[in-house]
Amino acid sequence: MIEDIKPLVENKLSFSHWQRVGTRRRFGVCTPLFSVRSRRSVGIGDFGDLEALAEVLRLCGATILQVLPLNDLGNGDAPYGAISAFALDPIYVALDKLEWMREDKGFMARLEDARCALEALERVDYPLVRQVKSQLLREAFEKAPEDVKLAYRKFAKDNEWLIGYAGFKVCDRLSLLPAEWSRDGVVREASKHTKEMEFEFFAQYCLDSQLRSAHERLNAMGIKFVGDVPILVSRDSVDVLEHPEIFRLDLSAGAPPDMYAQDGQNWGFPIYDFEACKASSFAWWRQRLQIAERFYDLFRIDHVVGLFRFWAIPKDEKTGRNGMFVPQEEWRWGEQGRLWLETFLSATKMLPIAEDLGTIPPVCRQVLSELGICGLKVQRWERFWEGDRSFIPPSQYPPVSVATLSTHDSETFRGYYEAQGDYRRDLWQAMGKRSPPPEKATREVVQEVIKWLSDGASCFMVLMIQDVLDALGLLEGDPASHRINVPAVISKMNWSWRMPVPVEDLVSRYYRDLGSIKELVGTRAG
Repeated sequence: MIEDIKPLVENKLSFSHWQRVGTRRRFGVCTPLFSVRSRRSVGIGDFGDLEALAEVLRLCGATILQVLPLNDLGNGDAPYGAISAFALDPIYVALDKLEWMREDKGFMARLEDARCALEALERVDYPLVRQVKSQLLREAFEKAPEDVKLAYRKFAKDNEWLIGYAGFKVCDRLSLLPAEWSRDGVVREASKHTKEMEFEFFAQYCLDSQLRSAHERLNAMGIKFVGDVPILVSRDSVDVLEHPEIFRLDLSAGAPPDMYAQDGQNWGFPIYDFEACKASSFAWWRQRLQIAERFYDLFRIDHVVGLFRFWAIPKDEKTGRNGMFVPQEEWRWGEQGRLWLETFLSATKMLPIAEDLGTIPPVCRQVLSELGICGLKVQRWERFWEGDRSFIPPSQYPPVSVATLSTHDSETFRGYYEAQGDYRRDLWQAMGKRSPPPEKATREVVQEVIKWLSDGASCFMVLMIQDVLDALGLLEGDPASHRINVPAVISKMNWSWRMPVPVEDLVSRYYRDLGSIKELVGTRAG
């Protein structure tokens, strides 16, 4: 076990990024912000909950907080389908943190009524939460004092991307039909509605201020904040409207057919035109990462293999079956992926970590290793596939990696363990157990597996919040009900799970239990 990976990364291009984060072993928790329940939030976790969540992490020895994407989803709910790669989602605004509204008794009463009604719901009701919070945010906008007005107008002036985004939002909300569907056409039409444009400036100013402030408080508590930067953007996004030249709009990204999806996958998002991005010196990507750097210390690159090559499908196809790799020439994959990643490293001080799951060509992990960028090791999928198919012991994982038990797209550890008898058997064998494995993933079983994974070689271990709560025995019922997302399935169960316990109660009632997690992770604990 290597306690400090500095000797492994000090000669890598990413070393200056590692120096900002630190090279010692760490434990972290991935918590979708929408899943956080608190005594002050309104039907969904918000930026005001991050400090309380960080206190939970501190008690269990975690020094990394990872979240899913926080970008504006428009009227959607899937965090990987944002309408803007730059704007934050107004659904996450902390309304009770708007200083000038705190003395407004009527507003605070309406906010409390909304909180009581929406917090009674088991899951996130996105349309209802958006409606309620938007109405209250607009009231705060109408009552904004002069200093706030000056601040959000300056914010808009300093962030040129906000003009096009605001125009896009206003045209959509008011069902306006610009004479020309372009950035200039949209802004020209929307600018006839000055107050509506200013509302968008105001909302983004509040969100930016709150998330930056939360980031500062997390760092003061010793917590590093990991954001998620999806590699793809929605076809119906303001980014495609403003920069169509960097996208291949005739193609959609997806995944080829495999044992899990016989027709492959078609995600509907356009792929990038690599040569066009290169010709622009990756300007759009550089700006995107520089904005994310306001909020995060590290960033997760979703679907990193797409930087090397995309599985591309003609846009009118329904499945992923009739696709091809772009570029088609395998010899170009490494050169292309390396240039993307080197560009990312030059564009931001944030340390990247890569999601390298699925069918990954060897050159992808080779380049990640050469640059000193962590890949992801999901225990259930780490086997000696070319050998006896037994599990690779965590002690043999690459030190420059992130280890975990589950992801937002998979069953929770408990769910997978209890549903898969072969997995239970092979896991127990890998852990050196001679007795038959228990059929249920009790809190004791979950804790034992966490300790086994934590004792492994990966410099980071980042667990999903559900696996941590299962280690405390706090999740009841069918574990499938605690899953975040089932890919390729349209369901209200996706992206709507919420913690059953308010974060304040985790701190006040379960602090001893959280301390037991700290003991499990040993030297990783902060």
